[in-house]
Amino acid sequence: MKILVLCDRFPYPLENGQNLRIFHYVRELAARHAFDLLCYADPGAAAPAPIRPLFRSVRTFPRPRGAPASGVSRLLAAFRLDEFCPRSDAVAAFLAREGRAADWDLVWISGWDMVVNLPAEFEFPVLMDAVDEGVLEHVRELKRARSPGAAARTLKRLLMNYRFERRYFRPADACLFVSEVDAAFFSKVSPGTPTHVVHNGVDTDYFKPGSGGESNHDVVFEGNMSFPPNADAAVYFASSVLPLIRARVPGVRFRIVGKNPAPEVAALAGADVEVTGFVDDVRPYLDRAAVFVCPLRKGAGIKNKILQAWAMGKAVVATSASTGGLAVREGENILVRDDPAGIAEAVVELLENGDKRRSLALAARATAESSYGWARQARALESVMSGLVRSGEVAHA
Repeated sequence: MKILVLCDRFPYPLENGQNLRIFHYVRELAARHAFDLLCYADPGAAAPAPIRPLFRSVRTFPRPRGAPASGVSRLLAAFRLDEFCPRSDAVAAFLAREGRAADWDLVWISGWDMVVNLPAEFEFPVLMDAVDEGVLEHVRELKRARSPGAAARTLKRLLMNYRFERRYFRPADACLFVSEVDAAFFSKVSPGTPTHVVHNGVDTDYFKPGSGGESNHDVVFEGNMSFPPNADAAVYFASSVLPLIRARVPGVRFRIVGKNPAPEVAALAGADVEVTGFVDDVRPYLDRAAVFVCPLRKGAGIKNKILQAWAMGKAVVATSASTGGLAVREGENILVRDDPAGIAEAVVELLENGDKRRSLALAARATAESSYGWARQARALESVMSGLVRSGEVAHA
């Protein structure tokens, strides 16, 4: 197959789920299929060296900006989809022009920003890789809103996401999600649009059990700490769970690892809480941890952070909101708890019971190896793509 990949950035460095997804899938499939990349980038920016061998061609366009507005115009613009996700006339014109002569079999759109640029009539099958379900994410956030103002802002984003998905995702030949929960929710937002689930993977050669020098008192949470669901989880654990653990395990230390900590996360730093900010490599922090926690209460999609912890052979305690798309076996490869007392009890049990911790860790590593290697997930994506191409050939026969 010849596949055009549309995304809103270079899929490198591998610092978020979308980049991980594109990079590893294309790397696994490039020997059998040809990929072209079209993405947004600053003028003159060169494609990162690791992605150049993966694509037959790389074409970039400046990221579009919404029109400046003030006063009433600004208020009205806040409810316009073309301001919610601006269209690039240059990309739209390129696709309309090249689409008539190109040899693509399929267009794979990863993320949201590029879908607005598709011409109204496009000859190629379109796979919309939504990754996460945006409406579901805001539904969960709405339930946790701390004030009427926060609830109103979240409700506005929820409605904008709903309108956006109905308008731009619905016409796709298929929509792709990383978890069954997200796909099922989207089916309610846009009944009739075919959906598929292809989970993310993890590089089990890069993320693997380390030296074994773990500390019996280290508990770690990792992620982009400017991302609201991660920031909320860090504050929630530090304020509502950690004191319960500390009462039973003096000397416990909570390490929050990840770039751009929000002010409320940075403020947590103290004698028993470390806020690292950006680190070049998360593996030493995971290696040292006795327990990895994922106390998310918001968000959607699959949690790469849990996959990475599993691959490194770490015992994991997580909330239900953290486990969508994962082959969870409660009590075998993970402990799932949803209230502060339950989370604290699970963490204490693992800190105090080395045998239980090691059993959970071994099963976690085995799960990562058997179910989440990138080659396995790439074959699943390849099957979805091949089916869309065959369906498109039949439709045009």
